[in-house]
Amino acid sequence: MVRHQQVRMCGILKEFIRKEMAVNTAIFNDKVSMTSVEIAELVGKRHDNVKRTIETLAKGGVVRSPQIEVSERINNLGFKVQYEHYLFEGEQGKRDSIIVVAQLCPEFTARLVDRWRELEEQIRKPMSEIEMVAAMALEAVRQQKRLDKMEEKVSHVAETVEQIKKGTIREGYAGYRQLKAKTGMSDAKCRNLVNAYQIPTDTHEFMTPDGLLSRRAIVAVEPFMAAFYRVMEEAEPRGTRWYHPKMGLFQVIGWQK
Repeated sequence: MVRHQQVRMCGILKEFIRKEMAVNTAIFNDKVSMTSVEIAELVGKRHDNVKRTIETLAKGGVVRSPQIEVSERINNLGFKVQYEHYLFEGEQGKRDSIIVVAQLCPEFTARLVDRWRELEEQIRKPMSEIEMVAAMALEAVRQQKRLDKMEEKVSHVAETVEQIKKGTIREGYAGYRQLKAKTGMSDAKCRNLVNAYQIPTDTHEFMTPDGLLSRRAIVAVEPFMAAFYRVMEEAEPRGTRWYHPKMGLFQVIGWQK
């Protein structure tokens, strides 16, 4: 008998969680909420279109920017994929969601109002012990997802900071000091070559001995050297210097043609 009750309770609990997660609606801590996914289903629109409408209204100050949540679903190939959606909570969320639906499909506004009323009625109705446990479990899952996302961002920032501390330069790139040493040209003429032949550049961030963040320009070495050799093949000697239409007069220390 006890075993039968345990099995039945587990079944009820699983079914409750399944339904709650299917509609993506959280009712916890006396606060009703609705997601942009549920709004999309309610009005029969694509979720990305609903998100775009929300972002446009938020940018214009018509609605407040709602909280972004990350959820999982099974795609057509049977794989778990993560997706972002907006969460509308409380009176502010109710107001903003109604504005969003009125913008998308005015004829569905009444249906949305009815849905909010259903949610509010559910929160007034006392939950059973099993439903309370399920609601707490769902809230714990949401909190864990938020923590995981935050930890991922912190980890990425820490990795970036570590790279900056080490002063790691992007592979295949070098600073102007190294290019001067390779070619024998001045810093100004190296920059002239980069601009004349549109050599790819990037910015390298590093920590100074004083612990300050500094930046310097770095250049793709291979195309730079290819352009340099081309210039030297085309350049005319002018005494101790050289002349090229794209470079003007310049000096190359140690170069022999």
